[in-house]
Amino acid sequence: MKNKYLLILSLFSSFAFAQQTISFEASEGYTAGDINGQNGWEVTLNSDDEPIKNQVITTEKASEGTQSIKIDVDLDENFLFFPIFGAAKLFDNAYDYKNTTVEMDVFITEKEASNFDFGTFGIVDTDEYMPVAIFAFNSLGVLEVVKNEDYQYESTNFNWEANRWYKLKSVTSENEIKFYVDGALVHTIPNFSKTNITGINLLHDNFSGGAYIDNIKINDEVMAVNDVKKGNMKLYPNPVKDILKINLSDNESISEINIYNVAGQKLKTVSKQTEINVESLSKGVYMIDVKTDKNKTYNSKFIKQ
Repeated sequence: MKNKYLLILSLFSSFAFAQQTISFEASEGYTAGDINGQNGWEVTLNSDDEPIKNQVITTEKASEGTQSIKIDVDLDENFLFFPIFGAAKLFDNAYDYKNTTVEMDVFITEKEASNFDFGTFGIVDTDEYMPVAIFAFNSLGVLEVVKNEDYQYESTNFNWEANRWYKLKSVTSENEIKFYVDGALVHTIPNFSKTNITGINLLHDNFSGGAYIDNIKINDEVMAVNDVKKGNMKLYPNPVKDILKINLSDNESISEINIYNVAGQKLKTVSKQTEINVESLSKGVYMIDVKTDKNKTYNSKFIKQ
């Protein structure tokens, strides 16, 4: 297994991950400042087993909302020849390598500066870390991807520019991984790891410059393309901007609708309606339960645009 992951084994511990969308906003429990320890995020430890500095939640830039995570140089630490510094998060449940999509928005401040890696990993065998789907922005302005477990890179022939947001998406299936930038397919590789996804990391080599990352989503595209059906309930449109409509079959009538955020807090309740106005909600993923006149409850999710 690639040594760069073994170098940061001490970074990780077990912690819960309940969100499918991470936008680093205050509504999700994030506060400006050091990311270490916030909602399960951890940063690289230095040789003294102390967290490195300058991996923070910031209000300087955001692709949506007002906050993002920034990974930046810690001048007290040495430069390394591959990305190892930064922040990472373990999920409480692994995502299936046969069908997982991960998206994130990234903004890099400089070329000819640090190399950056953004992506997912799994854990195999004796607690070793396996790269799964990794975008690698090298300092020459070429986007690469990790092509094997030894962490070798392969060029996508896509040239990136500093000081602009890119929307990245990796689609992992049983036999291949597809990489997209701003909705366009830029590269495809075999799924070399065939390892379930257990975490995400955002790394740099501590040379110079920084990067902002925002709006991390896991498997949201499934709901964005298809209407959600749970049991005998259908939600539409999904994603929704203002009015979310609910359709029940089997001649059931709605007695109550409740909407919750990802933290489980109830945000809205209406009674005896077939639709609910969600225009006031912030962009993101929400849970909904619908109670019927037959004492049944249906649960599902929707995306607020």
